Amino acid sequence: MEREITDRDRVAMVRSAVARLGREDLKAALARTSDASFAAPNAVTNALNALRKHRDPAGVVNRPQYRAALPYLAAVAADACLAQTVEALGEHSDDPTRDQLLNALEEVRGAFPDVIVGVMLASVADADMPASDLCFEVAATDERFGLTDWAEGGGGSEGGGTAPGPRRDRVTTPEQREARRLKKQRDAEERRRKLDAARRAGEQVRRARKQERSSAGQVAAAGGRSDPSGPTGTAARLNRRASLTPLQEDEFDRDDPWAGGVVFAWVPFDSIDPDRPELDGKSRRCVVVAGSPTHLLVRAGYSEGGVQSRDWKSVPLRHWKRAGFDQPTWVDSEPLRVTRPTEGGPVGWLSSEDWNALW
Repeated sequence: MEREITDRDRVAMVRSAVARLGREDLKAALARTSDASFAAPNAVTNALNALRKHRDPAGVVNRPQYRAALPYLAAVAADACLAQTVEALGEHSDDPTRDQLLNALEEVRGAFPDVIVGVMLASVADADMPASDLCFEVAATDERFGLTDWAEGGGGSEGGGTAPGPRRDRVTTPEQREARRLKKQRDAEERRRKLDAARRAGEQVRRARKQERSSAGQVAAAGGRSDPSGPTGTAARLNRRASLTPLQEDEFDRDDPWAGGVVFAWVPFDSIDPDRPELDGKSRRCVVVAGSPTHLLVRAGYSEGGVQSRDWKSVPLRHWKRAGFDQPTWVDSEPLRVTRPTEGGPVGWLSSEDWNALW
């Protein structure tokens, strides 16, 4: 007797599909998740940051601490393939028959490898769409896409049992269509709320920049420098500008008002403690390198005695106490993309000497 496809089955298939991605495909998908247009919960962003920093993401992608990020990673990896599949299906893209989907996949396979097509099928199967069950069944039964053993590779339903079999043709009821319409409406409203929040953050940054330029002009006229502890709360003018990659320059502004400031941010661990695998990172004081309305580019601070403090690329701070750190600190050489806090601001500012030592 065929059993129902459960949410656990769908998640297991996504895990199995992502685990089959090659090293280069996985790294390319991880790189795209650092784009400014990518939006995800903080737990997912932190997991993706940790994967990007890992020397062998393909070897650890199925570890428990990264599982929350796998549906997002699958969606990014399969985005182009899904767009071409939708185009091939045409007017049948919302709820195709099995034959229509298989015909579309034959077209798509000419442009994408089977492993990517498998990730696309698994991603749609987990996406609560009209075609989700069909995509699951095709992926689970068609050997070309390498997912017929998904239950073994991804940790399927508890208690064993047979994998869900092919579906019988079903009629979409008016109630189901209405439920889907309401879900799409809720999703659209959520996207609008996020865009509004981003616009408000952008306006806040623009106002802060305007205030900074005004304060800098007053200081220049007086022949002095601004004081980070003074009433304006702006950072002292730093001599060197941050060094950014072209991709970082597209998203971040070196002249962000928080550049040179110290903020708290969640920093993922480079490796997992086998005694406490549930811990994947911690909140650390970080130096802001550059910023955007919604995110900051930071370099994490590490205390004396830790692994990072012994890394020759890490930079020790001379004036760590003045900058807002509570003990001698080394600043990591690798920048991280973190969500910009919506409240508060930097807890301290680097001296010109310490800032210049970073570049």
